[in-house]
Amino acid sequence: MLQLINIDALLPGMFVTKVTQQVGKLNVASAGKVNDEQEIADLVDKGILQVQVDISKSSHLNTNQDFDDTYVNASGLSYNQQLEHSLKLHDQANQIQGRLIKRVAKGKIANLDEINSITQQIVKRAFECDDALAITTLLNHNDEYFLEHSINCAILMVIFGRSLDIETTTLQHLGVGTLLMDIGMLKLPLLLTQKAKKLSEPETQKMQRHVDIALNLLEPIEGIDEVSLIVIKQHQERLDGTGYPDGLRGEQISIYGRMAAIVDTYDSLITTRPFREAYQPADALKKMQREDLGLDKALVGQFISCIGSHPIGSLVKLASGKLAMVMRLNRLYPLSPVVMAFYNLASKQDEIIQIDLSKENDEIIGSISPDEFGLNLSTFLRHSFFNS
Repeated sequence: MLQLINIDALLPGMFVTKVTQQVGKLNVASAGKVNDEQEIADLVDKGILQVQVDISKSSHLNTNQDFDDTYVNASGLSYNQQLEHSLKLHDQANQIQGRLIKRVAKGKIANLDEINSITQQIVKRAFECDDALAITTLLNHNDEYFLEHSINCAILMVIFGRSLDIETTTLQHLGVGTLLMDIGMLKLPLLLTQKAKKLSEPETQKMQRHVDIALNLLEPIEGIDEVSLIVIKQHQERLDGTGYPDGLRGEQISIYGRMAAIVDTYDSLITTRPFREAYQPADALKKMQREDLGLDKALVGQFISCIGSHPIGSLVKLASGKLAMVMRLNRLYPLSPVVMAFYNLASKQDEIIQIDLSKENDEIIGSISPDEFGLNLSTFLRHSFFNS
């Protein structure tokens, strides 16, 4: 993200791309990171009035003093540690799921050892990194929808299940099932799965075969649990009978199938697809809550309580005119999370400050899209907020 910065607002760590205003005609070699206050003083002496800064290449937002890293969760981890562990886990899951995709493309899955291993890590981190793990589901930096979607759904499923006090072994099986529930898509023609227009009836029927394809691939594998298979079988079923493959209704759908339908719908909505733009996380949750999508509304309410009405990692606009990222939920005051403000629309300046909205006279008035400000959330987190 490129920003124009007045020289008196320039900070050490900012990456200057060019000088945009200056007094006199002195040629200044401007591209590069500002290392210290002396370099800024030298620019002032040379008559520099304004520069363009690339926020994505800057490190001035490292918040060891700005973000309250003295906060430690029940597992004894600071927020920075939680986020570091979560980002590494997401990277590892991408690699493992990528290898699985290649094996499926060759026609055979010998075992699920790596899938079981990464799911165990997801379950572990859901307990250890409860404040930060959900951020990784909003990164979506990979162009391959299936890869990101399956990992995001597995993380969300485990976080959701933990909030419902589902025991650890079952959480593991839920995570495995969610990682694998769309694997049958890989056996369908790309022109079908990536079609930008509404599918015809024959195309819809072909698309719906992905559930049976996945079951045919996975049921012969020794050791796959029935809970995982239920997730795969039922994640597209809907309470009103409009789902597939069996058109199940109401109590015919297990709680695991209902949970899978919720996380699958949510992550699909917040991801850009060939046929529509992505919903902002808060808007996706409102749609799921208000519209008749065949979901279990009581469970949708519990899902929202779990991830927040403005989920961790989402970008929001505050009444004060600040732009911020939701960093930590406030269970006592669900509409007032802890946020990290990073820009002030009124002053058009960076303003890095942690705000506990339950303690300040400020509030969230809406969601914003990273695209509006040229932000890549993954890069922004890794190179701006945290040293990870």
